[in-house]
Amino acid sequence: MNIKNLRKNYGNLTKLERLSLADNAIGNDDESEIDAIISASPRESFSQVDYYDLLKGITHFRLCNLIVRLNYVMLFDFFYQCGIENLINKSSSKAKKYFDEARMSAFLYCRAKDSWQQVNDELGLRPNFDKEISEFLFAYDLLIEKETVMHELAFSLDEAKEMMKRKTGDETVKSVEDEKKEIRKALELPET
Repeated sequence: MNIKNLRKNYGNLTKLERLSLADNAIGNDDESEIDAIISASPRESFSQVDYYDLLKGITHFRLCNLIVRLNYVMLFDFFYQCGIENLINKSSSKAKKYFDEARMSAFLYCRAKDSWQQVNDELGLRPNFDKEISEFLFAYDLLIEKETVMHELAFSLDEAKEMMKRKTGDETVKSVEDEKKEIRKALELPET
């Protein structure tokens, strides 16, 4: 049986079977297969509110921001623990390097949190998304405790620039304001 004969039967498949085919075709970047599945699929008509796409973008951004921040928490913990182990082993120069990495991770966490929080506040969005989602994913109280420590130990913007210059020769580090502008641009929000 050739591919054309198979495609003629796509209309007889269930929605979940077509979904599976479409997902795999997307993964294989097979445009002709995607087109065939779309052509064979029944249509549903609907309308949506004017802010639907923006709300969808905001929801995706909230989740991505949270994932990035949780990554910075893990990096912070890893580098901080390595710093402590090097202090115990009497290697203060290595310990300082690890503590600097921990402080940079804390800076990046704070930048991600603060820039999104400012956009969130400007838009008047609910302030407790992290707490709501934590009911399903992680312990919110633990995140807040870690966040408090990270805010205390985070590099300032100038310290982050100094570390980057020392490591790479380039002191370019985005500020909260820079990241906030990028968030607004990604969500296609008007300039403030």
